[in-house]
Amino acid sequence: MVCGLQIPTCLTIAHLDQDAGNNEPDNLAFLCQTHHWMYDAGLYPIEAIKLLRVHWQQTQGVASHSARMKDAGAKAARSRKRAEAARKAWVTRRSGTGAQ
Repeated sequence: MVCGLQIPTCLTIAHLDQDAGNNEPDNLAFLCQTHHWMYDAGLYPIEAIKLLRVHWQQTQGVASHSARMKDAGAKAARSRKRAEAARKAWVTRRSGTGAQ
């Protein structure tokens, strides 16, 4: 699956080589209708479909954001610190008490 949609009635089976008679497992991928259309229209490369299919098989469809979120707390703290500094600078400029 590409988008993570796991509602069986919303999924279609795409034949990656565009041959409806080739039902080998490596030639099939479950796609929602939108991603199936995008693939058939040439907007989604076969390599991407295969990579996402392997990823889904490895994770069994359970999302894991740990790799992307490993430093999210530190990034959020830096963002808060910058926002607070910007707010203080804005207040200082508005009050006219900044260094002249």
